[in-house]
Amino acid sequence: MQTMMPMMTQAQMRVELRELSANDGPDILAMLREIGPGENGFDNEGFDVDEIGFRDYLHKKINESRGIDLVSDRVPQTMYWLMVEGYPAGLGKVRYYLNDRLRAIGGHIGYCIRPSARGHGYGNIILSELLLKAKEKGIPKALLTCREANTRSRRVIEYNGGRLDRIGNEECLYWIGLREPDGIYEIHIDDYDEVYGFWRGISGLGTGDADSRQNMEQFLLRNRGMSFCCTEGGRIVGTVLCSHDKRRGYIYHAAVAKECRGRGIGRVLIEKSLLRLKEEGINKCHLFCFKDNKPGNTFWRSSGWTRRKDIYIYSKLL
Repeated sequence: MQTMMPMMTQAQMRVELRELSANDGPDILAMLREIGPGENGFDNEGFDVDEIGFRDYLHKKINESRGIDLVSDRVPQTMYWLMVEGYPAGLGKVRYYLNDRLRAIGGHIGYCIRPSARGHGYGNIILSELLLKAKEKGIPKALLTCREANTRSRRVIEYNGGRLDRIGNEECLYWIGLREPDGIYEIHIDDYDEVYGFWRGISGLGTGDADSRQNMEQFLLRNRGMSFCCTEGGRIVGTVLCSHDKRRGYIYHAAVAKECRGRGIGRVLIEKSLLRLKEEGINKCHLFCFKDNKPGNTFWRSSGWTRRKDIYIYSKLL
């Protein structure tokens, strides 16, 4: 016999956004079946699985959250259950970054409330909680999409701070900012367009094929937690990329907007990356600076870095 949704006010409810687990049981499966294949663009793959298939479904979703065995055109995502007094009332998805498909439809976050639990304000609750999870994952701003005619979903998104960017093919695209306008943040692949535009405007900083979106995505994934940006007024005014090969660290694209130099932004960014290298057991770091980049060379000398005169740098295009 199916447990019914408890009736109480929101102030009385015990609400939890619980991450999908291999130990999830029949109550979750019952919710997936009630939701069905999905609606309004939300896809529910678990609606028609049996008890044995449900175990496979859970393991597949766990692997998906770890980026393992991803289907083509999919990105890593974590699934959550909205639990109200222990009762599964809805489900949500947080995708770690966008690809071309998700920029058009899907976005970073998808959610659905089971039909029997609708009309109680759970849509606002689950979206608010999913936005917190997205913020924890370092996503700078979340894209949400919904059908133009879906006025209920549009109200929920707007209630949670969504700003309509555009409407195309009867699909609404909303953005919700997740960062404070001023601060130091780990660079996220969804920062790419702004970061690349920032680099292109910095004299003495060279960009090339290694800075393509695809290459940057791989770089950031391989070197998690090491590259940072500084924002002021919601725009990026400083960056540093950092990596290591388990022996030595490397700094790339350390730059500060011309009008923001002399305030210590560059040093703060560099120190954050160097601290992460030390935490990884790396005790020496190298960087590259063009000879004719006078501001850059002055900065590195004044920051305690030693210019090597005993080695040559060789390069080869592959």
